[in-house]
Amino acid sequence: MIFPLPIPEDLRWRLEPGTRVLLGLSGGVDSAVSLALLHALDCDVQCVTFKNFCYGDAAEEAGEKSCCSLDAIDEARRLAARFAAPHWVGNVEDAFRQAVIDPFVAEYQAARTPNPCLHCNGTVRFPELVRLADRQGCTLAATGHYARVRMDDDGARLLRGADPGKDQAYFLHRVDRSVLARVVFPLGWFVKADVRRAARELDLRVASRPDSQEICFVPDDDRSFLFTGAGAPRPGEIVDRDGQVLGEHRGLVHYTVGQRRGLGVAAPEPLYVLELRLAENRLVVGPQSALDRDRLLADDFVAAVPDLPAEGATYGGVPVTARIRHRHQGAAVARWRLQGGRLVVELAEPVSGAAPGQGLVLYAEDLVLGGGRLRETSAEKETA
Repeated sequence: MIFPLPIPEDLRWRLEPGTRVLLGLSGGVDSAVSLALLHALDCDVQCVTFKNFCYGDAAEEAGEKSCCSLDAIDEARRLAARFAAPHWVGNVEDAFRQAVIDPFVAEYQAARTPNPCLHCNGTVRFPELVRLADRQGCTLAATGHYARVRMDDDGARLLRGADPGKDQAYFLHRVDRSVLARVVFPLGWFVKADVRRAARELDLRVASRPDSQEICFVPDDDRSFLFTGAGAPRPGEIVDRDGQVLGEHRGLVHYTVGQRRGLGVAAPEPLYVLELRLAENRLVVGPQSALDRDRLLADDFVAAVPDLPAEGATYGGVPVTARIRHRHQGAAVARWRLQGGRLVVELAEPVSGAAPGQGLVLYAEDLVLGGGRLRETSAEKETA
């Protein structure tokens, strides 16, 4: 089979003919094109689709939008059969609930906004994928993520994907380097538009399937069903920075720092969520300018390179930038300081909307240096 896009030499070097690869096949366009590319390189491919939360009782609600719905698993089976690749479903429900869903609920109950993909990739998806690769005698594991892995003398290094609009390295910074060394991302050198075009030229059924935009275990972005009993969301007051009551919120779990839409409060200027005060069950709102921060704190830091200094302003002479969410373009770092798992970042320019619970990730150009979990960023807490 002729693959309709030029295949980078870096991929050809790492994926010699006959290389045994275990591919995480979701049933979407990205993993489908990854399968076609691996087949074109004459790799010996096996496929697995993980069965986690949303495959079970919520399958009907999840529908085609979910990464592991019944429809997606059936599509993955058809794709694997077309390329004569063995396929099975891997059950990771217990590990997924313990490592992803339970911490997700706990973070929201602590008035933070978690990013479950960070924990899933670091503790469930990739460790399990590599474990299964070993069991099946596969040299490498692969997924359809838009990122790249560069192998140096000191091991694996994670790089951004070539498509700036689709790059997913942010979601992968917590994957252990020993695991990352066993992983390849076939799409890391391509842009999404070309991947879609390749899928059409390959006549893949999923060529026009929309990308999943939601958390896989939260169909329709409604997370309220995860909070029941004593942990159920409670309405409370929406207040400004002076404590003046402006309205009522429907439960703090429905809001995140930086949010503008859905507040239900009329005001002469746009209002944004500034803080979630758990003890008072209050939602604090104010102008966008009040979200600006030039100093960020994070805990639970994970280094993605082996030689990151405990403090600095550049890495290998390269300026460092920080991202506070996936779509953030990044802000210049004036200096960072590490103490154990705690990270303090001084920015050369302020950022807006740093939400506690999200990832704070450092980069040197395309190279991911590491990241942690954003802590409270309100001025009165920054010395904590």
